[in-house]
Amino acid sequence: MMEHEEYTLMMMDALDGELAAEQRQLLESHLRACPPCEREWQALTAIDALFRQTPMLAPAADFAQRTLARLPNRRYRAWLIGAIYAVLLFSGVLPLLFGTWAVRRYGAVINEPGVLRSLLQSLAHTLEVIGTVVSALFGAMGQFISENPIIFGWLFVMVGFVVVWSGVYRQLLGIPNLSPARSVSR
Repeated sequence: MMEHEEYTLMMMDALDGELAAEQRQLLESHLRACPPCEREWQALTAIDALFRQTPMLAPAADFAQRTLARLPNRRYRAWLIGAIYAVLLFSGVLPLLFGTWAVRRYGAVINEPGVLRSLLQSLAHTLEVIGTVVSALFGAMGQFISENPIIFGWLFVMVGFVVVWSGVYRQLLGIPNLSPARSVSR
């Protein structure tokens, strides 16, 4: 004997008109023998009748135009993406072209041992100054934080506010949460 879940699936198929004749007879014999399934069948047929009697709602007259107007402009988007690619291309190509030009123009001067040595010394001194400044900044920041530990507390409170309000903002605007598993298809 079949389980009641299979008969429920048969009821759904019968409502959709997709039940074969022998399965229809099997369902009817089960409904005569099982009062709970008979009550469920009566409820389902009543609901189905209500749905079939309900008139189909037509969309508003300008629904399609409003929907199409809300879609992003593909020409503008393609132009913007093309412009971004062009900027990225030039930002990568122009330094190469400038470097090639500089080597061709000043290559003979740079190959002089004294000039090359002074350039390397100048670069080493510049890196040393940058290292000293960064070290002093981190040292001062560490000393300031060790003297005022409440700054960490306020920092965590501010980060908490940002996280909470960004969640509220997303909820208000209906922006879905971004997750790595989510795929965007447009």
